[in-house]
Amino acid sequence: MKPGKALLATVVVPLLIAAQACAGNDSCRYSAEREADIDSNGASRVEVFAFAGDLKVLPAQGSAVTARGRACAATQADLQQTLLQAKRDGDAIRVFVEVPDRADDSGSGNTSMDLEVRIPVDLPVTVTDTSGQATIEGVRVTEVTDTSGDLLIRDIQSSVEIRDSSGDLRVENAAAGVTITDSSGGIEILGAGEVLIRSDSSGDIAIERVTGNVLIENDSSGDIAISDVGRNFELLADSSGRVLVSDVGGNVSLPPYKHSQ
Repeated sequence: MKPGKALLATVVVPLLIAAQACAGNDSCRYSAEREADIDSNGASRVEVFAFAGDLKVLPAQGSAVTARGRACAATQADLQQTLLQAKRDGDAIRVFVEVPDRADDSGSGNTSMDLEVRIPVDLPVTVTDTSGQATIEGVRVTEVTDTSGDLLIRDIQSSVEIRDSSGDLRVENAAAGVTITDSSGGIEILGAGEVLIRSDSSGDIAIERVTGNVLIENDSSGDIAISDVGRNFELLADSSGRVLVSDVGGNVSLPPYKHSQ
């Protein structure tokens, strides 16, 4: 090989690698920080509407609701239209991501925003998240609707209802009741006052350290492991998978065709 050709090959290969890396990150070719703050005095609740991207909902130090985000977009025009808003709606505070009209809820319009929202601990909060990992910790969350991505909820004092479409769900140290409707992905609950699982289509279920009752109304597939329950455990319907039960303080009730192990 002639020296000139060797030099050309040496230069071209790194350039191709760099171009491929850039192409693989087209959805975040342009990025910018976003923020929105609003005082919570007089508000009775907070509603958080997140878009594609990771989400954290955490306790605030003072009375303000604060939101910080990093907007990503494939074009400069889309970036300019990807905004973070915090507004009053009657006695509610709404924190939401505003995206270009052509971007759908799944983020297929190549826009996203990683978001952190801090909320005073005395305000009830509902969370709606479309995609990406979500962590909700130490706030008075009452409802969570999650479309896709893993979801972690921990250190909460309020009863919470969770509707989860896909991705793993983990709840830790929930002082009150936890109600779940889940389509796919594993469910793990480590500490709760009461647990009600209305339906679970697929994935394993593991529940432990519950002071009250555990009721699973309908489980389609996957193993179920129950341990350290203060009162009763009841499973109304289960299509497939093993059921492992230990350390239940009250009664254990299973469908006649199932046997605990």
